[in-house]
Amino acid sequence: MTMRYLEIPEEAYDALRLPPGRAEEELQQEFAVFLVKEGLLGPALARRIANMNRLAFHELLARRQVDWGGSVEDALRDLETARIAAQPDQA
Repeated sequence: MTMRYLEIPEEAYDALRLPPGRAEEELQQEFAVFLVKEGLLGPALARRIANMNRLAFHELLARRQVDWGGSVEDALRDLETARIAAQPDQA
């Protein structure tokens, strides 16, 4: 897969008020949320930019109050996935 890169001037990057070592991750997430919010990209591709799994990205969109256009079925499937993941192993 070919990757594209966004250039950010060093002085702007250094001036970011983000936790040390988290700037790249935070910028990826912010960009992905922006693209969904503006309707420029759907959540499935935007979460790849954010480098997040589906559930985590949908939670991020919810925290930011961004309508991601999911259906009731999507929400129920995510809820079921979270319920199963929260159960202790039945070994």
